[in-house]
Amino acid sequence: MTALARFIEERRPRWNRLETLLEEAQESETRLGPERLQELVLLYRSACTDLNRARTLTANPELIGGLNQLIGRAYRIVYRRRRSGRIDLKRFFLREVPATFHRRSRWFSLAAAALLAGAAVGFAAVIVNPAYAAALIPGQFFVERPAARVEHAEKGNERIESLRDATAFGAYLYTHNIQVSFLTFALGALSFAGGIVLLFYNGLILGAVAAQYLIDGAGTFFVAWVGPHGALEIPAIVFAGAAGLLSGNALLMPGETGRVAALRDAFPAVFRILCACAVLLVCAGLIEGSFSQMSARSVPYAVKIAVAAALFAAMCTWLFGRRDEGA
Repeated sequence: MTALARFIEERRPRWNRLETLLEEAQESETRLGPERLQELVLLYRSACTDLNRARTLTANPELIGGLNQLIGRAYRIVYRRRRSGRIDLKRFFLREVPATFHRRSRWFSLAAAALLAGAAVGFAAVIVNPAYAAALIPGQFFVERPAARVEHAEKGNERIESLRDATAFGAYLYTHNIQVSFLTFALGALSFAGGIVLLFYNGLILGAVAAQYLIDGAGTFFVAWVGPHGALEIPAIVFAGAAGLLSGNALLMPGETGRVAALRDAFPAVFRILCACAVLLVCAGLIEGSFSQMSARSVPYAVKIAVAAALFAAMCTWLFGRRDEGA
């Protein structure tokens, strides 16, 4: 078999697959869904490489012309999407991101299980022996008497007295939260086990703090205080951890496809997940820097808890409540 015949035999299935996707895309791009659109882009780039290779092997006008025509059709689809950035942005967040959350749900389940396991251990440890709180809770979060802190928060001046205060505090918070999420992602991506451990540790702290407030009769305050921003912030950290685990799996356990192919396959999903995390963390920081800091004199506990539930429900509806046609 000649080099040209071998080349055509190896590459033709990809060209046929690209042609099939182009026919579907010309009817309706929405029927493809984000994953097959990504496949179309990768096949388009591969066909461009194939065309250059074919020119070194033959001057056959039928082969070269056919590839040129195929690439031209793909080019129009690929760059039409890139030029319509405003439409793509809407589709990205309303269709592609939720579709990714559906397809990669097992990684979210694993990340959430790690955090919840830590929360259960931390909560149980402090309930069994309140003295464990000092050992489990970092110094910046630990208070000897949560009830005393609640009394000070409810009877003292409001922590946030102006829009300027809220904006400055919110900017600090969402910057810090993004740093924590990125660390969770990075540990998962580079070591896999590191992401699991950090999620467990974050859950451990959360559970221990919740138990301490509950024991001291300040459980309702804790839920009202953490709930509004925590409804977005805690899931965002879980999602960042899931993106790290997905990346770590591709990097450290790529399977038969190889590391490069596994990372290439995982990258679009990881990117979408991290974009969703960034949106959630910015919103959580703004809420934590303003609404969450208000005392019961300004906003009753019941209202803050109801807002927390509404925010969590809205997030779940956005990310998990609708399956994309191409998912």
